[in-house]
Order: sequence, then C-alpha cells, then structure tokens
Amino acid sequence: MGGKRWDLRTGTWLCAALVAVGVLTGCGGQGTDDRAAEADDRGKPTGESTRGRLPDAGRPPVSGKNPTDQPSRPSLPRARKPVLHVEAAYTYTVRILDATLTTKVPGDNPPPAGTKALALLLRVEAEPRDRDIKAPYGNLGIKYPSLDADKDSRIGGVMDGGTPYMTEDQLLFGDGARGIDPMFGVLEANTVYYHLAWQIVSEDADLTGASLCRAELNGGNCIPIGPIEASP
Repeated sequence: MGGKRWDLRTGTWLCAALVAVGVLTGCGGQGTDDRAAEADDRGKPTGESTRGRLPDAGRPPVSGKNPTDQPSRPSLPRARKPVLHVEAAYTYTVRILDATLTTKVPGDNPPPAGTKALALLLRVEAEPRDRDIKAPYGNLGIKYPSLDADKDSRIGGVMDGGTPYMTEDQLLFGDGARGIDPMFGVLEANTVYYHLAWQIVSEDADLTGASLCRAELNGGNCIPIGPIEASP
C-alpha cells in the first residue's frame, strides 16, 4: 500500500510502496475532479456545448482527468492536542505529531539489547512567538507506568537524542537541509519548527497512557502521547 513515512534512519520523508520504518502519513496524489467537459465548453458561443456530442473528427476524446492537474502537496501528520507549554529560561510550546516504537534511530547508536526507542515527531514554537529562543535540549522526558521499575544504566527518564530542527518546507522538500542544531542552535521568531526526538525504553515497557513531560524532579507538566505505532 502506498504511503509517506518518516524514515528514522535518514531523517527524511519518503514516498514508497513499502517502507519498513517510520511514521505514517498521507503521501498525496492527483485529484479526480472531472473538469474536462467544463473546460471544453469555455470559449464556445452562448448556447453551444460539446456535451452529448461526439468528439470532432481527428480529435481524441477528452479524458476524465484534467491534464493540468498536479500532484497534491505532501503534508505532515495533523498535530495532536493538547499543547505542552514549557516554562524555562526560554519558553516554548510543543505538540506531538506522531509516535513510533522502533529499534532504529537516525545518526546515533541503535538502542541497546533489550530496549527500544520511543520516537516522537514534535512541533516546536517559541512562546511568545515573536522572540528568538535557544533550541530546546534536554528539557523533555517521556513518562509511562513501568518507567521507575525499568530505570537502569541504559534507561533514564529524559529524551536521549534528537534530529536538527527544520521548518515544514525543509522537512518535506529540503533534501540535504542541515536544519538547526538541537543543542547549540537558535530557533527564529515567528517560525514553526519540527524535529524527531526519542527516549530509550525497555522492550517490555508498559507504555499505557504514556505522557510527554517537562523534565523536572517534581513531575512537571505533561501531555498525553496518544497512539504509538510499532516499527522495526
């Protein structure tokens, strides 16, 4: 089945018949609106129409698809609700677009034996929007029922890694775009950014009702992650 997925290994969107790893979203295709008859009528004298008549001799029949139709623009998954407001030295908002449990992450060591990565595609924006902010790093963590029991030298309570921050156009069309460094970069005012971040969890983790939270000793504010896809 055709689809468009976030490739966790390369940090890019792919359109393909079968893609083994990633977050599923619509790939887009050509519309099926049949405007051929109306287009053929334009330019005819009032009352004259080609409808119900045979095509002129030597002219092929008009097909059911407008030849000027273009493939629809690919799109990101719809951002989930609610919004996480993070109060820190630089305040910002976070929304989750999708979540995947996987053994592959881009540009980093794979999860150790007995673990997986819970990867979230995130939408990040400064708050207030008209200010630059330092790229958020290390401020978020995923909480789930078995976290305390699972913690060890491999499994903690904060996000372990992330891809560069990118605008929507960079993410969808910017092959080779470097984006903004998630540790040292600056996110510009009045701009929405996206990036993939992940946390190492046990293969047997109980992720029922998992939440994304501001990483604080006292718990911090949280939002539900929602559905989690399984991927190799």
